[in-house]
Amino acid sequence: MSHSQSQTEPVSPRFFPLAGGLLFLMITLSVLAGLTDALPSWWAGLCGWLAALLLLSRVRRMQLLQSGVMLLVGVSCLLWGLSEADAITLWLKALSANQALVTMLAAVSFLRLVAASQMQGERSEPQGVKAFWKTLLGVHLFGAVINISAMVIMAERLSQRQPLTMTQAATLSRGFGTAALWSPFFAAMGVALTNSPGAHLFILALAGLPIAVCALWIGGSDMAKDAQIEAFKGYPLDLSALWIPSLLALFIMIGHFLLPTVPVLTLISLVSILLPLLMLARISIQQRGTSHGLSAYRHHILHVIPNIGSELLLFLSAGVLAVGIGALVSTTHFSLGLTVFSAWHACGLLVISLLLSIMGVHPVITIATAGGLLANLDTSPDLLAMTFLMCWSGGVIGSPLSGMHLTLAGRFNVSNYTLFMRNRLFSIKFLLLQIIFLHLYEQASLF
Repeated sequence: MSHSQSQTEPVSPRFFPLAGGLLFLMITLSVLAGLTDALPSWWAGLCGWLAALLLLSRVRRMQLLQSGVMLLVGVSCLLWGLSEADAITLWLKALSANQALVTMLAAVSFLRLVAASQMQGERSEPQGVKAFWKTLLGVHLFGAVINISAMVIMAERLSQRQPLTMTQAATLSRGFGTAALWSPFFAAMGVALTNSPGAHLFILALAGLPIAVCALWIGGSDMAKDAQIEAFKGYPLDLSALWIPSLLALFIMIGHFLLPTVPVLTLISLVSILLPLLMLARISIQQRGTSHGLSAYRHHILHVIPNIGSELLLFLSAGVLAVGIGALVSTTHFSLGLTVFSAWHACGLLVISLLLSIMGVHPVITIATAGGLLANLDTSPDLLAMTFLMCWSGGVIGSPLSGMHLTLAGRFNVSNYTLFMRNRLFSIKFLLLQIIFLHLYEQASLF
């Protein structure tokens, strides 16, 4: 999922079941639309928007403001673009924009029903350098599958006996944020694939993994030199439990290979809702017909997935913005003066995105805007998508106002500004690493 979930402003329980039902209907309709052309995708988009309206009070003020601005700009651009486009087609396109992305966002939340239970290993509290590396790797791999839930579970365990330290918070931040570079279950991947049509999941995952490994090594090595690292209290994670994340990733890759015409986001959503359902049904059968497992699935639909209210509105609004900008560019024949999108342009976009993220602008806004402006440009879709993944990863780690850092600040009393300062040198090294990689990729693609 995205990197944040609002924990403020409780919503009346009566809205949760209805919103949850609409979101599950959205998932079902979106998957069917992805598997067959018989069902229009705007039906799923409509369900998503209705759920977003029910969950408005769940949205933080900053994200409500950002979503409102995106909608205002997007709708204004759509109205301008109506002069040269069919009105109904354009509005339905805006309605369905990013519906596959928000479907994936809601669907992957079901994975915590089975994956979160695996995050229970040895009960003793590990300490020292080995515990540090184990925690860094654990939050990265589990975060790649169940997103911010993994980071919250770890942070809650680490803060049981004493407040979360800045070193622990930075470990979780760097480990979790770098997963956006390659994970098919991260909202970042959905945003990248949506805004860069033609990009390939295999290429993005295989290209993102080595840079994530390098980033983890750089960020981990810096922290491992800390004189206090021997006192580091780590998460008691049994790494043998990583078979579920590995199995999920394998299913997606195999499914994409066997069904190349089915959108990747559809495959991810389908696996994310079916695998937990099958595993929980098996548990119910093993427990002599009890419905405990299936009750957990139903409870998740009605009371848990509505918690994505902030991300739901943000990503749907970003979709309207992207469609609106695309319509405006097409109508006015606006041009950035570029003929190609090279590694140097990608680096410039990275720097701009990082600066905007530090000021509180969500990466999805930058990506949606860039996607709309570059839609008619002769670009390498994989290079553009990799740039978008880097914008997301660098933005959530480097910004004191990212949802990840605000979650740590709000729930665990960690100063997000202090955490920003702790990560600032790593963010610069991370940016340089990304710039080097983009140039290496561009050179390799010439052969």
